[in-house]
Amino acid sequence: MNDQAKLGIFAGILLIGFILIGAVSASVIMTGSNNISEEDLNKITNEVVDEICSYLQIKHIVGKYQTIQGEEKIQKIAILIKPLVSQDIDVSRMTIELSNGEQFQLLFYNGLAESLNSHSLFEHPLWVSVTPGTFSLISTIDDDNSIINSHLINKNTDMTFILLKLPDDIAMRYGDELKVTILPSPGMGRTVTLESPLSTKHVVTLYE
Repeated sequence: MNDQAKLGIFAGILLIGFILIGAVSASVIMTGSNNISEEDLNKITNEVVDEICSYLQIKHIVGKYQTIQGEEKIQKIAILIKPLVSQDIDVSRMTIELSNGEQFQLLFYNGLAESLNSHSLFEHPLWVSVTPGTFSLISTIDDDNSIINSHLINKNTDMTFILLKLPDDIAMRYGDELKVTILPSPGMGRTVTLESPLSTKHVVTLYE
């Protein structure tokens, strides 16, 4: 696909996105709903704009509580992403920012990607190679194996988990918040705020 075609597709998606934003806003105004606050509406709008401009969709984020220095904390986080349109996103040029208001850290791709296959997500052998300061990938859908072989997300059907292992001082206790920003190339950064929930289970949903 040439640059002009990509630009045309992106412009079309951008237009649709702003139409959807306008439709949501108009619906709220016309119905006079008391269930959606201005803050909620702004959040919805910002998420749609961020998704369009980053070229990436964040489909799901899960974490796992484990005992660290005698405390239950979330250290392993898996972020499921897919591209908005078919294009080459070079994962080797992607960075991830972490901030909890006290510490700030950049993560870089360590060059390791494998398929999920029949493994359990948080028990996958690849976690052993994920060190603080780096991230790895576990692909779930990748017809041409571009993620594993070339470190490229190149189809809008591709889906992969980003594996993060938080440093001990950023690992999340119950109620902690963590801002995660994915910086792809091309595209703008995509930021989500995660909050660790109270749960009787080890594996918890942080974003959906």
